[in-house]
Amino acid sequence: MKNNFSINHLTKMKTLPKFNVLVIGNTGVGKSTLISALFQVTISKFGTKRISDKPYTKPGLSINIYDTPGLERDKKQCHQVKKDIAKFIQQENQKEPEDQIHVVWYCINSQVTRESDIDQQWIQLIANELPVIAVITRASGSEKDWLEEYLESDPNIQDVVSVMAKPETNTLGKIESYGLESLLNTTIKSSEKFTQKAILNALNAKASKASPWYRDGCLTVLAIQLSPIPIPIIKATTTLGLQVSMLAGISKTFGYHFDHSILKECCVLATRGGGLNLLFEKLIAEFLKAESINNFSEFGYSIPTLQTVHFQTVQDVLNYIKEILENSMEVLPFKEKLSEFLTSIGNLDIVSGLPILSCLNAIITTISTGILAFAYIETMKKYKQAEYEGQPRPELKFVFAEQIQILMELISQLFGQKDSPSSAT
Repeated sequence: MKNNFSINHLTKMKTLPKFNVLVIGNTGVGKSTLISALFQVTISKFGTKRISDKPYTKPGLSINIYDTPGLERDKKQCHQVKKDIAKFIQQENQKEPEDQIHVVWYCINSQVTRESDIDQQWIQLIANELPVIAVITRASGSEKDWLEEYLESDPNIQDVVSVMAKPETNTLGKIESYGLESLLNTTIKSSEKFTQKAILNALNAKASKASPWYRDGCLTVLAIQLSPIPIPIIKATTTLGLQVSMLAGISKTFGYHFDHSILKECCVLATRGGGLNLLFEKLIAEFLKAESINNFSEFGYSIPTLQTVHFQTVQDVLNYIKEILENSMEVLPFKEKLSEFLTSIGNLDIVSGLPILSCLNAIITTISTGILAFAYIETMKKYKQAEYEGQPRPELKFVFAEQIQILMELISQLFGQKDSPSSAT
């Protein structure tokens, strides 16, 4: 089914979906007046005491608005409100793209006279998560003296809109309401940017939720590899089955179900025939200063014959790989996750102090399983992104083969392997 939050649809006003707006600002700045004018509803003059459970909506209006408590001079209240808003944004942005908070309206009263009254640090923190549109409320013309230009110069603010939400009489006379339509149009104009951000948020949230699958999958594979199963083919077949189950679990996290035969092909593609196992074997052999490697592939694995006096522990080797990762300028899509993964494996009591040669295949297979999972998560992100954008979903095995190849080349370059193994296509 084509997703109605597609970027393609955003250029067509007649199919424009709803956007979720979070309104923030100091107490008394005019948030409630703004919302009342937009939705023709009455809001307590005392303001809201907590973030809206449900947004304000109106048929024909392309936005939903969540109101928030105003920031007061009391530091404790101010800190708590900021904390609650940050938590709310984080929670909402774990959802599907159309259900997230898409943009923030930061309301500032036009009568502000000091730069210090504008919380630039908070604006920056919010802008790290969401696009920010500054809304100058009760705009009577005085804002043009300095405020408008000042806000426009702030790189954390995407747009600045002046609004008079309801008619007002002051020393300049009566000023009619204006700016609401401009505010809506400005928000809609920025829709492609925050749509892309919402899609990225959703993809990263799903990738994060997939973490237990690769963590548990790798630990189970390690246990099987270290088990005293005497027949290698049984150990290899069991490992392959565990890897397939791991990919199935990751698929489920992204909302998909694939036939296990397809997932099995992906696993074989990545770890056999000169793939990930051989790559990490070469890396570890280089670390151990091995004089020769004998490739024995009866069961699809390379069993090295190492002639060395350096019997380093598993933890030594994994720390070596981790250190190169952390000190490298190369950017891997999952660099931090891989570093955490290597640390967790290296800290396991059952292997941390063992000589690497006593469990070389177990460690190589476990690392390869981790990379397999990371590559598959990247594949799922691309697959899901196509769905969110209303594009045809790509061929799963093709995207996965591409991801494996890219990652293997990056890892090979990272560790100085000139001749990187090539994955099958």
